[in-house]
Amino acid sequence: MTKPSYEDVINSPAFLDDLSSLNQAIADGLKQAGEPVAINGNVCYAHMQEDFHTSDLAPSMEPKRRALHRLAQESNCFAEVGVAGGHAGLLALHSNPGLKYIGIDLGQRLRASWPQVDIYVPIAFRWFENRFPDRVKFYLRPATEGLEQAVQDRPFGPINLLHLDAQKNSRVAELDAVWSGLADRCYLIQGDNRNGHVQASSARLVEQGRARPVNLIGQETLHSANFGLLETGPGVARNGLSLDVLAHQRILVCVCHQDDETLFAGSLLAHLKGRAEVFVASFFRPASNRRDTDTREAAMQKVCEMIGATRVQLPFAVESDYPRLRRFIRMPTDDGLPEPEIVRPLRRHPLFGLLSGSAYALMKQFAPTTVITHNRVGEYGHVEHVLLHHAVKQASARYTDAQMLTFGLNLPAADLTVPSLPEQKNRLFDCYMPQWNGRRLYDFALDDETFARVDPQEFT
Repeated sequence: MTKPSYEDVINSPAFLDDLSSLNQAIADGLKQAGEPVAINGNVCYAHMQEDFHTSDLAPSMEPKRRALHRLAQESNCFAEVGVAGGHAGLLALHSNPGLKYIGIDLGQRLRASWPQVDIYVPIAFRWFENRFPDRVKFYLRPATEGLEQAVQDRPFGPINLLHLDAQKNSRVAELDAVWSGLADRCYLIQGDNRNGHVQASSARLVEQGRARPVNLIGQETLHSANFGLLETGPGVARNGLSLDVLAHQRILVCVCHQDDETLFAGSLLAHLKGRAEVFVASFFRPASNRRDTDTREAAMQKVCEMIGATRVQLPFAVESDYPRLRRFIRMPTDDGLPEPEIVRPLRRHPLFGLLSGSAYALMKQFAPTTVITHNRVGEYGHVEHVLLHHAVKQASARYTDAQMLTFGLNLPAADLTVPSLPEQKNRLFDCYMPQWNGRRLYDFALDDETFARVDPQEFT
């Protein structure tokens, strides 16, 4: 069955009729109490917007509405803390006819500046219970208490979409309260994403390995100033990656060229300095026609000394634009993501056996618990990066005693996001100066770094 698009849902007579009915019920209740027709902010209207029931949908909330629509279509049970007027629930229920909804709201006016929450939240609850009697369950309680009760009642099975949009400084406690009721993988939408407490809670969850960022779903970027998106749940935690998880491990970083270690993992290595035993191996020697041919290896040695890593330089390959390599790996010519095509078996390339064998020998020598290397798209489409990715993947499949991670640049999703350390990373870049200036060449150089887990047994 084809899923309705966001435009299909938001313009459908069924949604518009329900939206009008819900808004009118809230407006009538507020008018009868002699209060202005206004509610707190939500996915359809601006915060404190008076006469919202006669207004168009707020353009500023369009990204969050689109994200909620998309996530609802991929979910079975949606739980929300901070129901307000119920507009997020209404959009989600119309986006997926099979979705069930749990709403939790204190329903009390905690600030004098707020509209009459105690009036319109119960009205919204009753409206939903009449309109969707078999698809909704509500709790007029504090956030953690309501979540704990929902977990105990389990009205619709595991929760795989969670929206936290009430208090700003209790998000981790709220997730703790609902943790045992989550599906193995659950989307977590954090409202008020600009708030410092919210950002800190997201960072803490990621650092603990209990959540990970979701960069892309399809082709839609699901982030804005109004909300943040994470993937959480027991399954994510079991397989979670974090800086704390990598600490005290033995880590082998396999890169093609001197400077790749800093470009793609400089912040990670700076974070792990003194916490993990790190070995950095470059597999290609500098080409003879570069401005920095004679300085690159010394620069990389200095970088490794600064991060407390052991450096290894392999002698078998020289950096160059191999014409023969392009007969094996074909990169796209359009401006899309650099997804390569393997047009000939890579084992037939004269370098492949040397690279894979050398990587395996390093693993046997250093006994790493984690191996990190280039990704399948060569980050920005570099064919030598793609070749080494497959060579290290083959070696990891033979070694079997280490998890394999790749750099996450230009991959659709990440298992680990490492906050950028621009000052430390700039000092590492300085080792390659003045002949080289990656900060100017590569616009991602000082961004947060991402890493993705790879199953080496899935060898091409």
